[in-house]
Amino acid sequence: MRRYVPVDRAPRSGLVFLHGGYGLFGDLELQDGYCRRLAETLGVVVLSVDYRLAPEATLDDSAADAAAGLGLLADDGCRRLFLCGDSAGGAVALVAAARSDVALAGLLLTNPNVDLTLASYDPARPGGPGLDLSAWSFRAWARVTDLADAPRLDRLAGRLPRTVVAVGTLDSLLPESRALADACVREGVECRLVELAGAEHGFAGTDRADEALAAFAELTRP
Repeated sequence: MRRYVPVDRAPRSGLVFLHGGYGLFGDLELQDGYCRRLAETLGVVVLSVDYRLAPEATLDDSAADAAAGLGLLADDGCRRLFLCGDSAGGAVALVAAARSDVALAGLLLTNPNVDLTLASYDPARPGGPGLDLSAWSFRAWARVTDLADAPRLDRLAGRLPRTVVAVGTLDSLLPESRALADACVREGVECRLVELAGAEHGFAGTDRADEALAAFAELTRP
């Protein structure tokens, strides 16, 4: 894990961050710059978790590592706790949020993988993650032979805290984010969906991230 603390501040809120990478790739370096921006912009302690990856580990293992990060922040005195995930890290955050033993103040997601069956994947939107690599990794991560048996995480909506989802309109995962937002509405869970016009899947590494951070700030503000 790697901790980021805003300069000259002593925040009482903590955020566990889960990086992207298909559930197959990625480490603490992958989105180091984005974690720094999260800490400074939101004024919270950010704990980036180098969670276990497929094919050796399962999505359940990854979510358990996220939960360990939440426990560490709680033990350190953070009174308001958030989960934040990008892409495949969004899937980890969703599972961890639904299973959390500690009360969460919010869930912050950027272009999350929600439908691991990939039935919702929209190939007509050119700015998304690779379909073939997603299919291979999700079979390994979910421990299924038939991708149709992989989880659809929008079905966890009723167990989620307040949620913000930011996604680009060119992202092939846009339908999944919309489905998650709709499921939250049906379950009475507050959810804000922010669609970034013309943005692709990796917008968190660009200046377009400011639009997501502005929405996140409204949720994390004390």
